[in-house]
Amino acid sequence: MGFTSTDGWPGSGVTHVRLWDIGVSWREIHLGVDAYDWSRLDALVGQAESIGAKITYVIGATPQWLARNPSQPYYAPWLGPGSNSMPSNVDEFNKFAWNLATRYRGRIQYYELWNEPQLADFLYPYDDTELGILATMTKRAYSTMKSCDPNIMLLAASVLPRASSGGMSKATKYLSNLKAAGWNIDAFTTHIYPDTGVTASGWHSMLVDAKNTIASMGPPTSKLWVTETNYNLLGPVIPEDQAASLVYQTYDYASQEGVMQLYWYAWNRPDLGGLQINGGSQAWAAIAAHATIANNATLTKT
Repeated sequence: MGFTSTDGWPGSGVTHVRLWDIGVSWREIHLGVDAYDWSRLDALVGQAESIGAKITYVIGATPQWLARNPSQPYYAPWLGPGSNSMPSNVDEFNKFAWNLATRYRGRIQYYELWNEPQLADFLYPYDDTELGILATMTKRAYSTMKSCDPNIMLLAASVLPRASSGGMSKATKYLSNLKAAGWNIDAFTTHIYPDTGVTASGWHSMLVDAKNTIASMGPPTSKLWVTETNYNLLGPVIPEDQAASLVYQTYDYASQEGVMQLYWYAWNRPDLGGLQINGGSQAWAAIAAHATIANNATLTKT
């Protein structure tokens, strides 16, 4: 489950938590050379552990003081200038990666290296120079972080099969740079947000597109996670009497394609439209029930 607030987390039913847009991005922790503020991430890791959830932490959003282009345009307003630039010094990033993996050894199990690089909000420009640096960061993080905690999994940045985000043809540019650097990941990730009105079968088509494009590049692993998903993003709310069926259909398609993890986005965010996921919703009831039934299955419900 993706959480964007510390309030109202369920006491059970969540097996995995993804931490990204909740005040713990790289730029919000790494305040200067060898200067870190871990207080909020400490609290959130403890909160996730208190409900028995495993944790995926997204490494993303370059600190402005470390950005190659500190005044880069198109950045996400909630992250601030420089966040969509690659760092000017990969060694300084690598020190952050070392500190992160060392501090949370045995507590954070999964690290996702960057969020949605196909979008200018998170990476600009989307060219071989910036993507080459991201691939180098991935290579360095893979070696460094596994030396600190050999049990972690390092996940590739999320690719976006949605046409309005450039689709998998655009994602191939990132994947090509990752391949050129030797891959250095344990699994791939994708974010699936079908256009408004598209049903679970359309969701399935997007997943297959992502899966097949990745496979066509000959990577060393075929493992694929869906680290964000919902329907009708920023559009109409899915009626409650349709929500449970849509959740179950989504899980069925994910299982059919061998998806290892699936994270819904996001908990208690009525402003996002689509499936409403909160303590009283039919979507959450279906997610929690499915997690209970399949807790030991290949596809872990989150």
